[in-house]
Amino acid sequence: MDLKTLLWFGVLACITVAYVIALAGVRSAKRHEVAYHSRRMIVACTIVGMWLVAYVSKQALFGRERFGGTTEQYWRFYAPLFSLHMLLAVTTIGLGSFNLYKGLTRLRYGSVGAMAAGVTLHRKLGKVLVWTFSGTMLTAYLVYLMLFRWFPAS
Repeated sequence: MDLKTLLWFGVLACITVAYVIALAGVRSAKRHEVAYHSRRMIVACTIVGMWLVAYVSKQALFGRERFGGTTEQYWRFYAPLFSLHMLLAVTTIGLGSFNLYKGLTRLRYGSVGAMAAGVTLHRKLGKVLVWTFSGTMLTAYLVYLMLFRWFPAS
């Protein structure tokens, strides 16, 4: 297995593991297990940071992947999907960073302190983040399939 393929698998594995851990963190929050929620979300954010380093490294070393389909397929399928993926990814990273900041600063006093500190914004953003992160994951796998399985470059 070459380095490029290894980095792609690393990128996909990191973001998938972070997604699963984040979902476990959401489950903990729904059960009002604040300590578990906090730990899981910090771990998920750390893994997303590792993903970002792996992704940027892959881009710096190998550049963007080439779409192997026709120009019509590119504009009809790949470009809209990739644009949606990038929009969701940037939104997820931005909202996630802000929500992590809110969680670390407002929720440091435990569940009682969190309620007094106004956890509603953190909770509302968390609900949006579940959907944007899920959309990011779905579109990431579709982009991967389009680039490497359905329309590979020659």
